This record gives sequence, structure tokens and C-alpha cells, in this order.
Amino acid sequence: MELTPLDIRNQKFTAKKLGGLDADEVQAFLGQVATSFEDLLVERADLLKTINNDKKTVEDYRRLEKSLTDAVYTMQRALDEIKAKAYQEADLIVAEAKMRAEKEVEVIRNQANDLHLEIDRLKQMRVGYFVKLRNLMRTQEELLNSMENE
Repeated sequence: MELTPLDIRNQKFTAKKLGGLDADEVQAFLGQVATSFEDLLVERADLLKTINNDKKTVEDYRRLEKSLTDAVYTMQRALDEIKAKAYQEADLIVAEAKMRAEKEVEVIRNQANDLHLEIDRLKQMRVGYFVKLRNLMRTQEELLNSMENE
């Protein structure tokens, strides 16, 4: 049975003949009080240990939480940097591709221009050959006509 403060305050001892108290009752009660207080002190010590362990555990969890928060923050920053670099690289790749495409288009335009010029030159050569051939044929006809007339 555990003693309460009310039990201790209300404890009555049997009076002895000369106004004293029964020493055995007092000793028994003091033994109960001492045992209860010893139990309370042990329980209190255990609770203090538990509280201290819990405080350490809470502190460990707080440190872990801070570490995790810092890690998450660092990872987020790293991801943001990687993402930004990826966008920059993508922009560079697109810009380079556009420049290469423009250069290739320019080269193809120049080749097409050169081909048109070559076609025009060949057409002019053809016309020149036809003119020369006609002149040669006229000259031959005239020569034949003059040989025939002689």
C-alpha cells in the first residue's frame, strides 16, 4: 500500500498511559513512510533518467532533422543548379544547331547559285555552239555553192 500525504497527515497513534505513543506503531508507520519515500525516490531517479534519455533522444532527432533539412536544402540547390545548367546547355545546343543550320542553308544557297550560274553559262555555250555550227554550215553551204558554180 502506498502512502499519500493525506495518509501521513491523518495518521493517529494510540496513546500510552503516560501520554506517550506506542513506539512499535510509530516505528512501523515510519518504516512505511521510509519505504514509500524510497520507492518514490527510486521512481523519481528512474523518471529523471528517462527524461534525460528522452532529452538526448530529442536532441539527437533535432540534430538529425537539421542534418536532413540541410541535406534537402543542399540537394534542392544542387538540383536547381543542375536544372539551370541543363537549360543553359539546351539553349547553347539550340543556338549552335541554328547557327549550323543557317551556315548549311547559306552553303546550299551558294551551291544553288553556283549551279544556276553554271547552267546559264552552259546555256550560253550551247547557244554559242549553235551559232558557230550555223555559221560553219552556212560557210560550207556557200563553199559548196561556189564550188558548184565554178
